[in-house]
Amino acid sequence: MLRSFRHRGNSTLIYGVGRISALAGILPVDATVFVLAGTHFYNSPSWGTLERALSERGLGVLRETVSGEPSPEMVDGFTAIARDVGTSHVLSIGGGSTLDSGKAVAAMLHLEGSVADYLEGVGTRKPKGLTVPMIAVPTTAGTGSEATTNAVISRRSPGGFKKSLRHDAFIPPIALLDPELALGCPLDITQACAMDAFCQLLESFLSIQASPVTDMWAREGIILFAAGSRLFTENLIGSPEETGLRGELCLAAYSSGLALSNAGLGTVHGIAGPIGAVCDVPHGVACGLLLPPVLRRVIRGLESMNDERSLRRLAWVGDVLHRSSLDTHSPPATPLESEFMFRSDDIDRLLNRLTQWADTLPPLLNYGMSEQDIDAVIANASNKNSPVALDSGDWEEAIREIL
Repeated sequence: MLRSFRHRGNSTLIYGVGRISALAGILPVDATVFVLAGTHFYNSPSWGTLERALSERGLGVLRETVSGEPSPEMVDGFTAIARDVGTSHVLSIGGGSTLDSGKAVAAMLHLEGSVADYLEGVGTRKPKGLTVPMIAVPTTAGTGSEATTNAVISRRSPGGFKKSLRHDAFIPPIALLDPELALGCPLDITQACAMDAFCQLLESFLSIQASPVTDMWAREGIILFAAGSRLFTENLIGSPEETGLRGELCLAAYSSGLALSNAGLGTVHGIAGPIGAVCDVPHGVACGLLLPPVLRRVIRGLESMNDERSLRRLAWVGDVLHRSSLDTHSPPATPLESEFMFRSDDIDRLLNRLTQWADTLPPLLNYGMSEQDIDAVIANASNKNSPVALDSGDWEEAIREIL
């Protein structure tokens, strides 16, 4: 018998090449719009087009620039500005940090005090289920923040943190996905973002909180990721295939956001967050580096537990990635079929592919992490919803492998 579950998601998803042109028409004519984006987007032709369309509708628009991961001080500052101009809608266009900033501001417009007061494991206050309407427009394919219930807020310092402002109401009511917005994203950033999305899909697929609906999102997301991964594996940036491949990665990241919001994540994210609190490593890089050493230990645990369900799922993922590398149009086995086609070779292929990708990423030392930081990371690490609970010794060994 299936266990009970609940599924959360956006009320509206808009997808398509060039669909950013539809943004102005979505907003009501009396809206006062607070726009958050990065410098790259503001310097792009897309912003010029969008700005003219917003102006033609007579909308009140105030824009601010997001740089780096949002801190409590950044969010509080943006919230004060948005409150002063009577913001009715938040429009956030950018990577995960920009989307998280927008989600936090939209929520804090209904709250008092600092966003730090409401962060999990940091503050003591609970957020209300209220938020200013927000439109989330990702320009990278990674965090899936456009579909998640949380906004990640960081502070890097002795005793720093990387924690979430979370409520079901914080899922943006409208997500707009336009693959053209990711054109020009460098190869290394493209890969790092994609590794975050893949990690979220894989951990949701293995999660002890998985449901048939999250399996659907995770399974389809993994297939999309496998196809789109050719963009960075074969360096097809600038090729005629780029827009199509970015579209697949874009939808894979969106799928990962829906999957993780409902099934949760695992040990890789349970370690990556604390690592991000002690050094300036991009989250996708941390996930990409951690995947091989953590997954090897999880697999050993699954084998000792004889958890055939999880092992079959991993084998299926390995098969999907392998078929993609062969550029074959042969459809991958479904999880049900893989119960009869389980091959340990497919798990080896999965580990080998993840190791190949990880080997192209810089080690944590390059981002300022040292051996002295390991204890602080372990003190805040967790297994979240992993089917295998690794211990502190496993965590330390995995971290040392990528230091």
